Amino acid sequence: MKLVPKLTLSLITGTCLILAGNGYLRVRRELASFEEVRVRDHEMIGRSLGAAATAIWKADGEAPALASIDAVNQHFRRIRTHWIAADGVTHIDPAVLAATPAGQPVTRTVRTGTDVATWYTYVPIEVDGKRRGALELAEPAVAEQRFIRTVLVDALRTALALAFLSAILSFVMGQWVVGRPVGALAEKARRIGHGDFARPITLRQRDELSDLGAEMNAMCDRLRETLDQLRHADRLAIVGKLASGVAHELGTPLNVVTARARMIADGETTAAESQEYARIICGSADRMAVIIRQLLQFARRDGVRKTATNVEALATETLDLLKPLAGKHSVELVVEHAAIQTAAPVDAGQLQQVISNLVMNAIQASRKGGHVKLRCYEKLVLPPPDVGATLTLCLCLDVEDDGEGIPPGNLARVFEPFFTTKDIGDGTGLGLAVSYGIIRDHAGWIGVKSEVGKGTTFTVFVPLVVAS
Repeated sequence: MKLVPKLTLSLITGTCLILAGNGYLRVRRELASFEEVRVRDHEMIGRSLGAAATAIWKADGEAPALASIDAVNQHFRRIRTHWIAADGVTHIDPAVLAATPAGQPVTRTVRTGTDVATWYTYVPIEVDGKRRGALELAEPAVAEQRFIRTVLVDALRTALALAFLSAILSFVMGQWVVGRPVGALAEKARRIGHGDFARPITLRQRDELSDLGAEMNAMCDRLRETLDQLRHADRLAIVGKLASGVAHELGTPLNVVTARARMIADGETTAAESQEYARIICGSADRMAVIIRQLLQFARRDGVRKTATNVEALATETLDLLKPLAGKHSVELVVEHAAIQTAAPVDAGQLQQVISNLVMNAIQASRKGGHVKLRCYEKLVLPPPDVGATLTLCLCLDVEDDGEGIPPGNLARVFEPFFTTKDIGDGTGLGLAVSYGIIRDHAGWIGVKSEVGKGTTFTVFVPLVVAS
């Protein structure tokens, strides 16, 4: 059950409990008042009738006295009087009645089979010092029953009215004060869980929920900054891996430059040869400058700048940078060119980092003499549930190797931070996690298919039209 229905139900329950308690206390209070008034009335009537019956008995005898008691019933609407002989049946303990002084009323409430309480008052009668019997006054507690019924009906009506009003007010106020802000906070938490730290949440109210929203926005800012630092660290790690391969690439033109320059300096060349050697030196220097510029550009830390980028051309450029590393592992890099050349809205530097991570993982997973294939194409695909629910036209980038593959038990964990099956020193387990975060920032995702002994294919999906 959601929070607003819980609050509504709690308020209704609390209101009903308060009304029930108030009704119960009211009934108890009124019944006590009824009892006090009835006991007082019965005692007053009983004493008067007892004194009158005793006087008539002494003056005229038993029969006139009993007749006077029966005649009283004509003057009372609710109270009925009866004569109870000394050995007659009463609703009170005979020992208690026997111990009661003459003319002193004794009252008791008795519930009959109809479940209606009846008040009985007994007034002992003595004539010439001898206990003759007792005068009985009986009155059904109809007023009390009517009052209880009225109170219960009123309490029920009031409870229903207040419950209905409380339900409406609590639901409306709950939705406005609690439901909508909590829903917005939950949606923000879901976006954070999916790696979306943009779109700060704004709550107009000024309470604990707005404070929580502000803290979530600040947390997103810190996470975004930390993520940027992590991605830059990953780029520097890639540069470190590329350095070993680039060293060889720089070594060859440096040897050429050194040898040709030394020959020119020693005067071992003719004028024509010197010009030719100078051109060779310039070409080698340009080659080294291109390599160094590529490394510096790759290592540079820039903000996110999405532009229309030819992804296949970017992938080809990235493979040129990685060829020395692939050569060290005796792995061939192959680009399968597509017929369609589509520009996708991406950050070229960040996408190059993703391609580098995937290709380097493929190189390390491949056997000597293996191949790493890269292909670009367009495809209409259905995103994963955490990304979207409608068919989306995507630019797809496959990085395929023919290595050992990934065991099924590890396949679901490949994008977890710090998860790696490489030897210590060969990897941190951050490359794929960082790559997945970069693609999620582009509203896309990365899929993986692998078969043990046959190889693995990572596919990058970048929507060509990003929903706003």
